[in-house]
Amino acid sequence: MRAFLTIVPLAILAASTAIAMPTGGSPGGSGAYITRPDYGPSKMFRKQHAILAVRDEGLKLQSADGGKLTDAHRKYLQAKLDAVLVGNY
Repeated sequence: MRAFLTIVPLAILAASTAIAMPTGGSPGGSGAYITRPDYGPSKMFRKQHAILAVRDEGLKLQSADGGKLTDAHRKYLQAKLDAVLVGNY
């Protein structure tokens, strides 16, 4: 009876491992379980990059304006930042 109680859980464990592992995969963490294709930088990274680009442009405009942004440049930068924040970048 003891041998049966030991063998059955081992058989269940082996079967569940075989089912969970894809064909040709290895359970060593080699990325065999990742099925999502790589689409490049994440959306959050692109958004952060766009925000930093607006900031850099703002600093350049501020420097060109003599240290203080003009109202027209301030409105322009705010419109660009608003567009980035809603996902248009």
